[in-house]
Amino acid sequence: MCQIPKTQKATVVESHEKPIEIKSISVHTPGPDDVLVKIEYTGVCHSDLHIAEGDFPIPPKLPLVNGHEGTGKVVALGSNVKDLKIGDSVGVVCLYSACMSCEYCIQGRETVCPKQELAGYSVDGTFQEYCVARASHLACIPDNLPLADAAPILCAGITVYKGLKETEVRSGQFVTIVGAGGGLGHLAVQYAKAMGLKVIALDTGDEKRKLCV
Repeated sequence: MCQIPKTQKATVVESHEKPIEIKSISVHTPGPDDVLVKIEYTGVCHSDLHIAEGDFPIPPKLPLVNGHEGTGKVVALGSNVKDLKIGDSVGVVCLYSACMSCEYCIQGRETVCPKQELAGYSVDGTFQEYCVARASHLACIPDNLPLADAAPILCAGITVYKGLKETEVRSGQFVTIVGAGGGLGHLAVQYAKAMGLKVIALDTGDEKRKLCV
């Protein structure tokens, strides 16, 4: 059993005009539908910088713990959580929660749910040692996938997978990926190949060419 401390280290955005600070903050208790995740790895997305600097039209909550692509182990369960157990490997993704009952959620478009909450934006995210997360929206990570490898695909990977899925292309068909040697593109190439697609990779430079092939 993991001993859960009362306090933890976290990076905190107090103001858009001030640098991000590393602070000691309280470890929160999960609500009935939540779990507490001991974060072992977290990716850093460029949007984390935009959020910290206040670049988006909808202001984030402040103070804010940034981050939305973290992996770790479940160390505490809310009273309503039945599908997870202590010690499970999970990933905290950008979509913290959605209502699951509006017209968008029913269509599988939770990312445009008007009641959605976003990790590292409207609720505290993964730049902390212990992160509260909604159990229904966690990614379950198989034991044979290292947590360090899973973290970077929880944002960029999900983004390109959704794009490929929405195209409705099928195994054996062609797909063109623009910017194939970039941060998202190189993952799109790998997903597309795993889906049995024939990839046309577009990018510039010898280094990106090597990455694409």
